[in-house]
Formats: sequence, structure tokens, C-alpha cells
Amino acid sequence: MLRLPNLSSIWLTKTCLIIAATVLTTVSTGQELENNSPQRVQEMQSEFDAAILELKEAIKAIKKTGHEFYENKSTVAHEYRSKWKAEAVVAQDAYKRVREASFALFFETDNPGNQVNEIVSMMNQDLIAQGQLAKCYLTTKKLLKIYPDNKDLYNLMGRVSILNNDFTFAQQYYETNKEQAEQLGVPEGALYGNSMDKLVTGYKRELALRDSDAKGDPLPKAIIKTNRGEIVIELFENQAPETVGNFVSLVQTGIYDGMIFHHVLRNLIADTGLMTMSRPQPVGYTIYDEHQRPDSRHHFRGSVAMVAKNNEPNSAAAEFRIMLVPGPNLDGKSTVFGRVISDMSILDNIQETFQVNEEEDKEEFIKDAVPDVIESITITNLRDHEYEPNRVKKK
Repeated sequence: MLRLPNLSSIWLTKTCLIIAATVLTTVSTGQELENNSPQRVQEMQSEFDAAILELKEAIKAIKKTGHEFYENKSTVAHEYRSKWKAEAVVAQDAYKRVREASFALFFETDNPGNQVNEIVSMMNQDLIAQGQLAKCYLTTKKLLKIYPDNKDLYNLMGRVSILNNDFTFAQQYYETNKEQAEQLGVPEGALYGNSMDKLVTGYKRELALRDSDAKGDPLPKAIIKTNRGEIVIELFENQAPETVGNFVSLVQTGIYDGMIFHHVLRNLIADTGLMTMSRPQPVGYTIYDEHQRPDSRHHFRGSVAMVAKNNEPNSAAAEFRIMLVPGPNLDGKSTVFGRVISDMSILDNIQETFQVNEEEDKEEFIKDAVPDVIESITITNLRDHEYEPNRVKKK
């Protein structure tokens, strides 16, 4: 029996299929924008209209080829398969342009119109699964302002708010949707079910500490250059001076250059500082913990913490972790010594190297994953003293 390749296996997710059907039955909303809109907005609208038209034409071509394939019983069926695949690639590229143009127009205008809003809303549903927590949060927050009575958006905001340190909304959501919130799964349900009060009070304390930091002497910063771009970390020298001293001293040796993000769980953590692409690179000593200090910082999205060996005390050395979501279960177990001040979007796009097998409740290594790499780290705003590790004394 003659068969074409499954189109969804080539490029279309469920959301893509829905959007593909949508654009074939709707017209552009360019006229919804006021004539006096800024030129840049009008240009973005034109880019959106062109992308929609391109996707429409690409889908029509695919449908036509499919019809011709099933009508043609000759020996040239392979030619239709090749044509089908090539047209699917064109459609995939057009879909990407629709996605980029839709989000650009959505965030540039107060309300770009129903078509853009509808497409963005459909694409937004996939962002959590893709690890795009900040983008999903910002998109949902704006959509909810446009459609305040939309229950689905309200529930989605309940999910992404707690993952993005918006505990004000999360607490409000929890008060009216407690049972539903606790059943959201990992990690949202666990955060709601066990740590809501701790997160709310802890984050108020964190914001007070950040305010105090801003009023004091400038804190050192680490500029981490990766293959995806630069991440800037503010180092908590006031609350974790020995840990920061160790980190700065290691950076100055160049040991982190070429280190990979070896342990990345989407929507959870990104660990680095242990190994290069080819081998482990231990430093030969460990440092003392500082998480027992009364002013120690807690684990929120963007927090940077040391990784202890087998959760043993005073066993951290060079390996560190960037939290992609809040982690109150780690408070009092590992030393938080910094926070990301830009650019969390790089970390949301970082290559996942492990997945959680929920049925067996264990992590599984992704065999074909190619880890992202730290190319270099530069420290700025150093204070006027030496930065050295306080190494654990061997007994």
C-alpha cells in the first residue's frame, strides 16, 4: 500500500498541527492595528503577515502533493515522498517564522489582535515542556490581563508563577485552588504541597537581603561565557565569604574553562564544575559549608549553590548548581553563594542531559545529549583582599 511519511514525525507537534489548521481558515489581523502605530510595530505586523502567508502556501503545497501521491499509482511514488519531505521542511521554517513574529508582535504591543493572541496562546502551552519557564510566565501573565476570565490561563499562571519566584500570585492561587495546586506534579505540586509558607516568608527575607546588598559595597560578579551566551552571577560575599573566596580562586586558575553542564534536569537544576567533555577534573580538596549561618541565602530560581558529594557535610569543592526553579528542600543542605542577574533565558535553553523516569522515580542519562560548555569565567568588582579557599583540614 502506498504511504507518505507521517507529517507529524517530520516537523509538526500537536500544537503545530492546530496552528497549521488555524492559519488556513483565518485572515491576517493587520487592520486591527491602528494606522498611527509606530513604524516598528507596523514592520513587525508585516513580518507576521508574510510569515502567515508563507505558512499557508507551504501547507497548501503539502496537501496538494499528498493528493497527487494517492491519485498516482505509477512507479514514481518515491518522487512524491521526496517532494513531500522537502515541502515539510519549508513549512517547518515558515512555522518558526510565524512563532518568532507572533511573540515579537505580542510583546511589542498592548493587544496585537485575536489572531496573534490565539497563536501565541497555543504555542505558550508547550513552553513549560520546552523548559521556557520565564517566557511562559511572561506570556501567561500578559494573556491573563487580556483575558482575565480565562480559567485555563489562570490555572497555567498558577503553575508558572511558583516556578518563577512569583509567590504573591502563587499564594493567592493556592488559597483558592489548594487541592488542584498540590496535584500539579513535579516540581509545582511539591512546592505547593510542602513549602508554600516557607517560600513566601523566605522570599520576603531574600528581597530584604538583596535590598541590603544594593545599599552596601558592590558585590563581586562572575561573567560566565558559554557556547549559548553570557550568564552574569552576583556573588554573595556578605553571607558566604569563604565559598565565594574558593570560587573566585578557582576561576582565577582557569579550571572552569571547558567544563560542561554535566547534570541538567529540565525545569529543575543545571550542574557544572565537575568535568570537561572528556574527563572529571577534581580539585583535590573540599571546603567548609556556610549554609548553617543564620544569614545564609535560600534556594530560589536563579540561585547558585555548591554541590556536596553524596550530601556529606563539608564535601563541596568546585562543582556548583544553578537552580532553574525554587528548591526549599535544599535549604540548610548546600551553600547558596550567588544568584543569576542575567541571562536566565540561556539556562532555560540549556541542553538537558538527564530525564526523570516518573514511573520508576529515577533519573536517566540521555545518551545522545551534547552538553553545553563553559568557555570562560571572568570576575569583576573584586574587593580589596585576597580570595582564597579555606580548605577542610584532613584529620
